[in-house]
Parts: sequence; structure tokens; C-alpha cells
Amino acid sequence: MKLMKHILSTLVILHLVSITGCKKFTDVGLPKSQITRDVIFKDDQLAKSAMAGVYRSLEETGFLSGSQSGAQVVLGAYTDELESYAVATNDASVFYQLTHLATSGKILSMWTTTYTQVYNINSIIEGVDNSNGMSAPVRDQLKGEGLFLRAILHLYLAQTYSAVPYVTSTAYDVNQSIGKISVEEVYTKCRKDLEDAQLLLPQTLAKGNRIYPTKMAAYALLARIAYYQSDWNKALAYANEVLDHPQYQMEPELDKVFLKESSSSIWQLLPYSAIYNPYQGNVFILRAAPPTTIALREDFVTDFENGDKRATSWVGQIRSAQNQIYYYPFKYKQYSTSTSSLEHSVILRVEELILIRAEAFLKKQQYDLAVDDLNAIRGRANLSLLEENTDPEDLLNILIKERRSELFTEFGHRYYDLRHYQRLDAVMSVKKTGWKSYYAYWPLPEKELLLNPNLNPQNNGY
Repeated sequence: MKLMKHILSTLVILHLVSITGCKKFTDVGLPKSQITRDVIFKDDQLAKSAMAGVYRSLEETGFLSGSQSGAQVVLGAYTDELESYAVATNDASVFYQLTHLATSGKILSMWTTTYTQVYNINSIIEGVDNSNGMSAPVRDQLKGEGLFLRAILHLYLAQTYSAVPYVTSTAYDVNQSIGKISVEEVYTKCRKDLEDAQLLLPQTLAKGNRIYPTKMAAYALLARIAYYQSDWNKALAYANEVLDHPQYQMEPELDKVFLKESSSSIWQLLPYSAIYNPYQGNVFILRAAPPTTIALREDFVTDFENGDKRATSWVGQIRSAQNQIYYYPFKYKQYSTSTSSLEHSVILRVEELILIRAEAFLKKQQYDLAVDDLNAIRGRANLSLLEENTDPEDLLNILIKERRSELFTEFGHRYYDLRHYQRLDAVMSVKKTGWKSYYAYWPLPEKELLLNPNLNPQNNGY
């Protein structure tokens, strides 16, 4: 019996991961999946295996992947973090050179991959809700995880494409003609899913094992949404839910922030196996120069304050035979294979919440508390501490710079931050020739608009 369950579990994971190969959003949701669902959700282990397939997909491809296909690379190249040295048709080069169109492959693949992941998550939520064979604790756990994951994926979609559908069903007839809703409406639905999720999720997980969402992860994402909405009371309240918890503290050593045992990690994605590290090391670390893929922009590196330890701990460099220095993100220091996994892919961490809380204090004119939070970040980086009477406008500029120095190449923060501060055009028009205001969002995939007219109109400019 154990052998049969192991075989079924493996097949479930392979089936869910393979679904991400669908060519378009409306390929998913066909009734043929019902038989598989009826089998899976009669057994705790098989249901967990279905969710494991979702996590495997998230780590492999889409917004949260640490691979070349993830938001960390394409959005870093889109803004002012990364420079692409790859061929012009490479995804990073397309966004670095601003040649992205509604017909671009990455515009479509990110959309279809994410909505396929959402479909698989919805299938699990529906399976759990209709199950009469699973234990109550596992039902609650998987539904809470599903609601959390559905929220974070829709948040990335809305932050990148603007108005998008919020899909909560596997019904094929509904999904093939679903319409889009505004970014604000997406925020509302994300909050509802996260509020429901935190009722079902465990409070915490121990360091080194934060590979599943918890209440703390739900609060962290709710704080991020409040930050995007400039709802400073909620941002402060949700950030404090995590920052007041003794198990979640800023990691004091920069070289340990991305280790799996980091005290600042709130939610991480598990690598492929116990002997692998996440993709980021292979993706970012340069082993030869000049680069053939991506590297940090030189003007990004020179923008660190003098003495900032992040510029040495989190930035690597390599010199070419022509004596040219190239820089690369060095937050993750391990290549994929090792004797054991040392790092996990960090999706949510405490330092982001400290910066969110600092901005909330700043906007609420509690300047001394804002300074305290900024000094916590700056002190760890070996930077001079701010005076309590620092001018509020100067505090905001310092905060924006701290977010850039702290969160670079972490799944698109810089792109979303510049839009949040209404500085995207001002910064990017200087950094990149040909920058246009409508680049604030990606175009909707033309193929999807042709398949489903309810997704019209296309985003302005495209």
C-alpha cells in the first residue's frame, strides 16, 4: 500500500507540473481532470502531493521562480538593476531593450504559466472543499495554502499587467470568457483570500522549515498590499503582526539572509531536492567575463552609499581578460548542486516589512519611529545612523534608496516600487533611451485578447 501511494503521489506531481505546458489560458479547466481529482482528494498524502506539484511549478517557472524565467530577471532587466548581454531574442534582452510587444513570447508565457498555476490551485481548493476522505487538519492546511498562493499570484499579475481576471474556479465555460477587473478590485479579492487563509494556516514555522505559508506570511502579504494602496494604518498593523513576533527577526548577518535557517525569512520556496540549492546562484553568479547572459548595471553598483556592506556582501565581481570589471548579484552564494541544500529561495522576509513600517510611520508623521526602522536597516549595512530630526522629504528619499539597496533582484520590487512612488518615468527616462510612460504596465497578450474579447481593451500604448 505504501508503494502504491508513493507511485500515485509521483504521478500527481508530474501531472500537475506538466499542465504548465498548456499553450493558452483557456486550455485549462477541461472536465477530464475530474476523475483525477476524485481520486486525489480521498487521501491526505495524495492531496499533499498535488500541492507539492504546485510548489514545484512555482519554483520552476513564472513570477516566483528563481530561474531565468522568473520576475527577478525580466523585471530587473526591465528597470535599472540588470543589463542583458544575451542575444536580442532572449527574454531578458527583450525587456532590457524595451522591445516587448503584445505578441512577445514572454508576455504570453508569464500570463499562461501563472493562470495555469492558479487553475491548479483552484482545483486543489475545490477538491479539498468537496472531500469526505481527508482529515480536517490537512483540509484546513491545504485550503489555507491554496488561498494564499492564489492571492500572491493574482497580486503579481495585477501589478504587472494592470486590470486582469481574478479566477476562483476551474469551470471551463466560465474561465474561457472571464472578464478583467481593476487593480483595486484585485487588491480587494487578494485581501479576502489572505484573510480567509490566515484563519486556516499555522501561526509560525521553525527556522529552516519556512517552506509553507503561515499566518505570518499572510500578514506580510497583506502589509505589502496596504503599502501598494498607501493604506498606512493597515500597513502598520499587518507589519507589526510579524515584526512583534519573537521568531521573526531581522537576520543580523548579511551573508546569512538567504540561508534556509535565516531568522528573517517568512516564506521560502524549497529547491528541487535536498542536495540542490535554488536557481539564483546559477542564474546570477558570473563564472566568466564578459557575461553572456545578465549582470548588474554599473550605475546600480556605484549608487550604493560609501561603506555599505551590502555592496560587498551582496555584489560579486569578475574581471575580464581586457581588465573590465563586471558585477553580479551575490545574495545567493551557492550553485544548484551541493552535498546538501544550504539556501532556499526567499519570497518574503522581515526586512521588507521593516521598510514598509518605516514608510507607514513616515506618512503618519511619526518621524522618530520611521528613523528607528531605517536605522535598523542602515546599521546592519554599516551605514551612518540618521538623526531624529532628519527632514521628512530627506527621509522619504533615503527610504526609497534603502528599498533599492536592500531588495534588489528580488522578484520585481524595484519596478513596483518606482511606480508606487510615481518615479518610474523620471528614473527610467534617464536610464533608458526610448522609455515610454505606458511601459508602467506590460501589454496583455494579444493571443489572449483574440481568444477572449472580454479581456479588451488592450492596455494604453500597446
